[in-house]
Amino acid sequence: MKEPFKAEFIESALEKLDKREYFDELIDATSHMGIYLTALKRSIAEESCTRSMLWKENFHSTSMEGTCTSLEESLENKAANETSTNNRDLENYTNALNRGVSYLIRDGRFSEEMILEMHRILLSGDVHKTSENTGRYRTKQNYIKDEATKDVSFTPPAPANVKKLMDNLIGYMNNPSPKQRNLVNAALIHAQFETIHPFEDGNGRIGRMIIVLYLFYTHEIDRLYLFLSEAIEKEKYRYYKLLNDIRSNGAWNEWVKFFLDIVDKQSVKYSENIAKIEKLYARSTQVIDEKCSSKIAKQVFECFFKMPIHTTKSIAKETGLSNTAINRALDKLVEFNLVFSNQQKRNTLYVFYELMDLI
Repeated sequence: MKEPFKAEFIESALEKLDKREYFDELIDATSHMGIYLTALKRSIAEESCTRSMLWKENFHSTSMEGTCTSLEESLENKAANETSTNNRDLENYTNALNRGVSYLIRDGRFSEEMILEMHRILLSGDVHKTSENTGRYRTKQNYIKDEATKDVSFTPPAPANVKKLMDNLIGYMNNPSPKQRNLVNAALIHAQFETIHPFEDGNGRIGRMIIVLYLFYTHEIDRLYLFLSEAIEKEKYRYYKLLNDIRSNGAWNEWVKFFLDIVDKQSVKYSENIAKIEKLYARSTQVIDEKCSSKIAKQVFECFFKMPIHTTKSIAKETGLSNTAINRALDKLVEFNLVFSNQQKRNTLYVFYELMDLI
């Protein structure tokens, strides 16, 4: 086994950065993120986009740990209110992230209490028969293995060093280097957290939550608007390699370039999706107006823009409408080929496939 990594405090990374190496990526990421956030705030689809993005973030971040099946299946389970291990993972992720936001709003800073509480929520409910160290820093040595070879690819710092490394990291999160842009600091913070690997389980998910929470804390975003797990998952082997390159040869510039590129790609994709969702909304509601002019049908249909799979029960919970009114509206939406049902007699699922394709 490899010896535990002797991690330095995060400030040591600043000495290895050269802004000239990632200047172009920083300009692109900042520009496209700004365009996306402006477009989202002006969009009629803001709530639709953010709710769908949050669920998709939960899915991709959790699936990187090998615990999810498919996005459609997870949405079906959520709509049907069925409890499964996968959906408990996803619900826990949402709850942990929201708790982090609550701490930042209440305290105005990051804290050990906040991060430990997020971890406790993430792994609550005995989802994977987690250890007694849920909500605590690890007390045992852990190892990161290569997916293909199963060999140890990285041995995180010894348990005795976790507390002081996390104290240093949390201090930096609250008082980051003013010489670095927030996106660059987010890249440094995420990489340092993953290197410390302070928990027995859940490090990747907590680390990815910290990215969006840090951007919220530094006012780059004013709600949970920007998520990176989908883009990271697409390039996860590059992601893991670059993290290891930081540890083996201090390749911080390459890591920051990659991180900024991920922000850029995701911002561009989100911007394109907003435009497509707005067109879909206009086209679909026009069909309803022309064919039945029903306010209830439109109200029911708008639920599908917040979550593309529903049941009568989930729509009733969302709108407060009666089951009779909802079923009448759903029959119309099916007739117009806007949504499609699985034709089960009980707990019928209705799917808005055109939106599924976009999210």
